[in-house]
Amino acid sequence: MKSPTTFLISLLPLNFLSALFGFLIHLRLPRPLSSRLIRLFVSYFKINLSDAKKKIDEFQSIGEVFIRELVPGSRPLGDGLVSPVDGTLRESRIIHAGKLPQIKGKTYSVEEFLGSSSEAARFEGGTFFNLYLSPPDYHAIHAPLAGDIGVATHLPGRLWPVNDWALKNVSDLFSVNERVICYLESSLGKIAVVMVGATNVGKISVTFDSFTSNGFFQSKKPTVRIYPDKPHFNKGDKLGCFHFGSTVVMLIPPGGPSLTIQKDSGKVSVGTTLATF
Repeated sequence: MKSPTTFLISLLPLNFLSALFGFLIHLRLPRPLSSRLIRLFVSYFKINLSDAKKKIDEFQSIGEVFIRELVPGSRPLGDGLVSPVDGTLRESRIIHAGKLPQIKGKTYSVEEFLGSSSEAARFEGGTFFNLYLSPPDYHAIHAPLAGDIGVATHLPGRLWPVNDWALKNVSDLFSVNERVICYLESSLGKIAVVMVGATNVGKISVTFDSFTSNGFFQSKKPTVRIYPDKPHFNKGDKLGCFHFGSTVVMLIPPGGPSLTIQKDSGKVSVGTTLATF
């Protein structure tokens, strides 16, 4: 049974409110006003802009702060499989019985998460990583390995928060929220880099296509996009952006080189080694 708080939140038009929030934070206002708002926002969330290409007064909207370009070399790449984001590694473990852990006592289905039984079967016995991005974090998603994108899937859904409260109170949270799944054909096989939408994540965009998530008039049907030319990404290249923080879940199939987990929780940056092989 849903708690009263969960029930009340479920009645809110979270997708519309999130799209509206995304529109507002990317709105370009007159320079004196925008500079003041950006400074207040950066101060409130304690966002570190020391590695940004632009100075704080050069940003034209609050949203631009989250998808800021970084000074080259500010995210050195470690060996092996690296973190695709700045954030917190919540958990990593073996995928068992078609389930992924959400929080202690709660799991969710890999098949429902990926929207495909055949894709889910490929990852049984493999490894998963759950990485959370908070407002102070840089919000771009980068390639954790070199590889080619042959397929991407957009699964529309709800936009519940992905904070600790939601993990405890929303069943199948990561399977009901909107997702953009990038399948990267790499030296570890075809891995899934899943960008999970959340409340106030008004948009998820990718660098290899023009589509974005949670538009005001987007289709509510799942969309599979196939790329015959298979755009190539070097390790560390930008795959996409959250236009506000959320969660990335990576799934690594079994059968390839053996993985040795180097980090199973805690703060990470783009390029932090998660596993060697």
